[in-house]
Amino acid sequence: MTIEYALTRIEIVQGFLRSLASSPRYLLTVLLYALVMSGVVLVSTGAFSRSLTLKDAVSAALAAGGFMIFLPVMLFIRGKTSRRSLTVSSEGMSTEIGLLKAQIPWRKVKVIVGTDRYVLVSRANGNAFFIPSRAFSGPEHQAEFVTKIQGWANLAGAANQDHSG
Repeated sequence: MTIEYALTRIEIVQGFLRSLASSPRYLLTVLLYALVMSGVVLVSTGAFSRSLTLKDAVSAALAAGGFMIFLPVMLFIRGKTSRRSLTVSSEGMSTEIGLLKAQIPWRKVKVIVGTDRYVLVSRANGNAFFIPSRAFSGPEHQAEFVTKIQGWANLAGAANQDHSG
């Protein structure tokens, strides 16, 4: 199944923010990255080689907050607004924007959320596809898309569990 769509910069940021609100798992991933950023600040200031101070806590909180502000700003600046082709199959997703191409196997997909306005497909590293409802021919097409990719992702996750256990 192949769909094509393009996003505006505003839609990219709105999609990111909506995705944080609609997917606790995606929000947790982003918050973990913010926590890592605050840890980097603490390590770089030598905070773990002495007693932690209020200044350390404030610096860590500012780093985490700054990271949460930095993400949507960078998405606005660097978001890909060209027409995207996204093909899904039992093997995974294949995406193409101009000369950029990528293959993502289902075992690397961690979040799939479908709402009436969009579909979110996110990898464990936080990279995500925000697919607006207008990319589909109608609500039935969108529901079919979500059902299929959830099934394939669940199968890949089960196969991963079988091989790791």
